[in-house]
Amino acid sequence: MSTLPPGRNPPPAVPPGTDAAFARVRDRRNDEAVDAWRRARLAIAAGDPAEAAFWLDRVCRLAPDDGRPRYERALLRAATGDPEAAAALADIATRFDHAGAWIALARLRHAAGAHDEAAAALAELLARHEVPPALDDGGRFETLATAIARAAGFAGWRGIAEGRRVGDGPHGANLLGAPDLAAIRHHDGIAMPAGQGIEGWVAHPAAPWRVPRLTLVDRAGTRRALTPRRRLGPSDQRPFVERHGFRIGPARLAGLVPPFILETASGAALAGTPIDPAALAALKPARIRRRRPVLPPRAPLCAVMPAYRDAAATADAIASFRRAAPRCPLVVVDDASPEPALVRLLDEAAAAGRIALRRHRRNRGFPAAANAGIAAARRLVPGCDILLLNADILLPPRAPARLHAALYRAPDIASVTPLSNEATIMSYPARQGGNPAPDLAATTRLDALARRVNGAALVDIPTAIGFCMAIRHDALDAIGGFDATLFAQGYGEENDWCRRAALAGWRHAGAPGIFVAHRGGASFGATTAALCARNLAVLERRHPGYAALIAAHHEADPLRDARRRLDLARFAAGRVRHGAVALVAHDHGGGIARVVAARMAALREAGLRPILLSPDLIRADGSIAGTGPARLADGGAEPFPNLVFDPRTGMRALVALLRREGVRHVEFHHTLGHDPAILALPARLGVPADHVVHDYAHFCKRVNLIGPARRYCGEPGIDGCETCLAAAGSALADPIAPAALRARSAAAFAAARRVAAPSADAAARLRRHFPGLAVAVTPWEDDDDLPPPRPPAPGAPRRIALAGGIGPAKGFDVLLACARDAAARALPLSFVLAGTSEDDAALIATGRVRVTGAYEEGEAQALLRDAGAALGFLPSIWPETWCFALGELWRAGLYVLGFDIGAPAARIRATRRGDVLPLGLPPARINDILLAWQPPAPAARPPALTAASLSPA
Repeated sequence: MSTLPPGRNPPPAVPPGTDAAFARVRDRRNDEAVDAWRRARLAIAAGDPAEAAFWLDRVCRLAPDDGRPRYERALLRAATGDPEAAAALADIATRFDHAGAWIALARLRHAAGAHDEAAAALAELLARHEVPPALDDGGRFETLATAIARAAGFAGWRGIAEGRRVGDGPHGANLLGAPDLAAIRHHDGIAMPAGQGIEGWVAHPAAPWRVPRLTLVDRAGTRRALTPRRRLGPSDQRPFVERHGFRIGPARLAGLVPPFILETASGAALAGTPIDPAALAALKPARIRRRRPVLPPRAPLCAVMPAYRDAAATADAIASFRRAAPRCPLVVVDDASPEPALVRLLDEAAAAGRIALRRHRRNRGFPAAANAGIAAARRLVPGCDILLLNADILLPPRAPARLHAALYRAPDIASVTPLSNEATIMSYPARQGGNPAPDLAATTRLDALARRVNGAALVDIPTAIGFCMAIRHDALDAIGGFDATLFAQGYGEENDWCRRAALAGWRHAGAPGIFVAHRGGASFGATTAALCARNLAVLERRHPGYAALIAAHHEADPLRDARRRLDLARFAAGRVRHGAVALVAHDHGGGIARVVAARMAALREAGLRPILLSPDLIRADGSIAGTGPARLADGGAEPFPNLVFDPRTGMRALVALLRREGVRHVEFHHTLGHDPAILALPARLGVPADHVVHDYAHFCKRVNLIGPARRYCGEPGIDGCETCLAAAGSALADPIAPAALRARSAAAFAAARRVAAPSADAAARLRRHFPGLAVAVTPWEDDDDLPPPRPPAPGAPRRIALAGGIGPAKGFDVLLACARDAAARALPLSFVLAGTSEDDAALIATGRVRVTGAYEEGEAQALLRDAGAALGFLPSIWPETWCFALGELWRAGLYVLGFDIGAPAARIRATRRGDVLPLGLPPARINDILLAWQPPAPAARPPALTAASLSPA
């Protein structure tokens, strides 16, 4: 991607690497993002920054994790004087450590006179990046750096270029910049077997413009230079750094002695090496003679901790271990760390007697470092058991002793692993991992809870997890160490060891009564995914069926009850004195989510605990079910993913939990996705039920009264509903027939303490289908508390704004037809949708619609204000019970036209902030009105538009 500000150098029509940037996106958003990016670049080339900004914003919404469109958007902000440019550049620079963003930020701050802030940005660049050969605009980096340094009071600056120091200013003076040579020399990359050869990629983040060079080194020391020839595009982790691919065929390896190391320019070994492709190609399944383990006398415990990066995390890990096990020896292996701070830390800890230190002269990877540490520990304490630790863990009090004790619960236990926030099959609370790492205080609290509710229980697991793995001495004697030859820098070596142990008759245990925090993934960086894929393939070849074994473990989930007990204990800790209210809702977001969130906040403000029950629709295999058990949450920061209750089989447990919380009543906001048995919850609790109506799911299985022709159905009787469902299908997974649905809803309403709807129109429709029903009308918003609308400027052209998610019920077909009519008749009319639709590409293809993409809560106002719209349009064709999109358009200062149906029509009439159109009006007539409409004078307000008044003379 070009880092030039717009207008300096017109970019190509399609940005290089755009397709690769979105390769991970597997749905329609991929093509839409690429199209939006192309449009943005064309707008830049045409000198239209406003148009470019719109399309770049859309790309960022469609691909929120990709830094490159965000960077281009930040550059565009800088080029147009946007005051948000500095914050946007700082976000890109810090999140991705992108050299171009650091330079652009330094230049922008310098130009604004913020010289200290400019120097700080430049210092970040100089610390971890080589000095670029030139700036984006062709200027010299040296000139900019000297100006920034001297404006901030430095005598000059210093950096690294081509491996040597460069800069400006006298030696020994106060210079800006402190290059971190280890960071600047660091290369990402991976080597993988390719038949009898080797393939992979390498990248140099500190100098991404340069093709990195590699050196192939065999076991005998023979060296051969290698220059990668293929450009592979950037990785997800480093979206601004080009990867360069290489392939070394068998012919080039002929005459060399394996295993091979690929050295980077700094002399470091590339991840995945040493590698012996022939040996990997000939790898056979592991075969080990089975034996019957016996329980030996208990041996002393020694801990082993390989260390490579992150001095701060390593210091925390050592400190937590020393507090948790003051008398237990700890062997730390410095695996040739490139970080001076970490080297100093370990030297000081060894000198103070806190650790026994072993140091490698070159990096050998985690498996080899672990083996070296185990060997050193067993020399230090012969016959000891081992506690293998990552250098990014936090141990609670006495966790090492409890793990040690667990090793001796049975004769055949080879290893024990605790729960952790990030520990694959031992993860908690979310079983798939990815949980935030708690600090030591939170780790200690969580461990205490785990010990209280799960005690000394052990659960069989197929493999230990090497972040914190207790290993019994006789298992080590029988199986040996980790296989450093196959697994290089690491990942999968403990899985291989465990499966070899299992073949020999040993088993592995998880200890859900112990919790150890794990930051996870710090050592591998951008190379993690490639190294994991490489080693998992090796693991599957050595242990055929390993992936299936892990999948079966996930399916069985033997830790389910232990995680649930821990969730229950944490949930109970949040109990409040005044009791709770249970809210039943779906998990589809939208207006219901907004109402429920506001209601939960109000309950908390009143001193009550809100307990939200939403359907858990994700099956164990990742597919989505139509209905699912109820998942509990309370709107706080703590998740409780294991508190899931099936109302058919677990109602008793759910009722018991809610009674302990003192639930006062149950509010039903929506039962979509829930098993119908959830409706019995208030009766089982013996508390009142309130029903809050958001749509028409109580009597319409289509939910929104839209029939098979994608039009309002007119609310027919039961026969009409049966016909509609036969043609269009149901939006509800519940197989209940329409007549039975109405009867069930009538019974629920009759038993309810209160039934509420947000509008008089919705209340009237409910009473039509449930005669005699008392419905309280409680509007979701205050339509009197709105800014005055802006009358549209007379004449053309006009841009019309829409808001929200536009599907069939919300008027997608109407919008598409209007856009096509505007294009066909060459009308001076266009539309902008602040939100998304069921088919953005179809709308955009008309040339008359721009679609921003989905926005976060609170963003709509800014999007609508930036749209430059003359009017708002609400094309919804169902009788909405409220419509938050209407409020968003009004708060943006727009008059709004909508159809004469549902609550929006009544609100428009009541506020006089627009007009209503007959439902079913042809697109051409709608467009003519949108082009000509003006608010009438207050004293001469005409009646609402009718079909008669709109018919041609």
